[in-house]
Amino acid sequence: MSRLSSFKGRARIHRTRWFSPLRLLTVALVVQISCLLLWGVTWPRQTAIALSFVVPQDELRPWQTVIADFETIHPDIRINLVTDPETTYTTDQREAIYTADFQTDVAQYDLVYMDIVWTPKFASQLVDLMPLIERDGVDISDFLSSELAISRRGDSLYRLPMRADLGVLYYRKDLLNQAGLKLPSTLAELTQAVTVLRQQAPDVDFGYLWQGRSYEGLVANFVEIMSSFGATWIDPQTKVVGLDDPATLRAAKLLRDLLQREISPPIVTDYTEQSSLETFQQGQAVFLRGWPYFWTDLKAGGWEDQVGIALPFSFTSEPGVGCRGGWGFGIPQNTAHPDEAWQAIQYFTSEAAQAKFVLASGFLPSRRSLFQNPEIVAQHPLMPQMLDYLEQSSVFRPSLKQYEAASEILQTTLGKILREQQSVEAAMRQAQLETEALIRS
Repeated sequence: MSRLSSFKGRARIHRTRWFSPLRLLTVALVVQISCLLLWGVTWPRQTAIALSFVVPQDELRPWQTVIADFETIHPDIRINLVTDPETTYTTDQREAIYTADFQTDVAQYDLVYMDIVWTPKFASQLVDLMPLIERDGVDISDFLSSELAISRRGDSLYRLPMRADLGVLYYRKDLLNQAGLKLPSTLAELTQAVTVLRQQAPDVDFGYLWQGRSYEGLVANFVEIMSSFGATWIDPQTKVVGLDDPATLRAAKLLRDLLQREISPPIVTDYTEQSSLETFQQGQAVFLRGWPYFWTDLKAGGWEDQVGIALPFSFTSEPGVGCRGGWGFGIPQNTAHPDEAWQAIQYFTSEAAQAKFVLASGFLPSRRSLFQNPEIVAQHPLMPQMLDYLEQSSVFRPSLKQYEAASEILQTTLGKILREQQSVEAAMRQAQLETEALIRS
């Protein structure tokens, strides 16, 4: 074969390989991708995973600030806040929502934002967080020990605290100072102070406001008075019920006496937190039992220099105590997204996220260090005082699985007493028997 023939043969072979179908397809694909990039077209992104939890309306704004930061750090996770602008979801309603969701095959709410008293009832439906904490080396030593203790069942931890809470008393220190009166403690002192201030302050219609509607808020008020009188509702260890004990009867009579002596108005039996706060903000009352977050609204309304804060009335010569509240996060066992839920909980309960939440809301943190945080104390100077109240002058409601039903019995009973539908002795005796039967069941 001649050199020319050999060269032509090699050339034909070369051209055949270059223009093979596979090479043509590769070239076309490269050109197409290049065009897409030049035109600014991006590949479709995977849909972000959505996690939901229920909040009352008054927590919507502070949560939005925290969630915005979380979603920036975790663009593959979205948080849906579920609320109702009209009913604003009471504690009882939120508990019912989560209870129903536990019964579904796949949870609608991947995060359980839960009250401090729900742990015993919810524990069997929640993920134990301790293995996750140990696996990821999460330091929980900064959380209030009392908050962690109430979130445990044995060696398991089912709730990581987000915010603490306790009952406090707000009072018009300007009116007391003008009248030369000290902050009352006993019922007699309170009666005298209200009588004097009604005469001297024409705008004052009411003496003492509290939450008297038959719901969990009424129970919190009553637990504070019971504790001051040395009474016990239900001992969580022995399960002994003390609703017909003499000290408990005195506490119930005192609530009734507040109405009969007109220290508190009849409308208080329909008051919740929001309605009682609104009346106090209108300048119509001298004293208000509430929660620390009320201070944010009072300060915004220009009451900062006129209102003081203290422990709730003990109605004895001894200092009062505040009923503990608080909210934290658990993970339902039927969630489809346990890993993402754990990421969210770690972030929400972190020091940085809690600080932002507290600054935006006025709620108490669950981390000890934040009560001394300079930025928080500058905005909320009472934080160190609140830490002292939490650790030295607070009382928990009983921790037991049947808490919801026990609370409903007490709510109904106190409602009958306040409306004088039944005597204190008869009503509390009936509540004693019903609660004992509940505990035995």
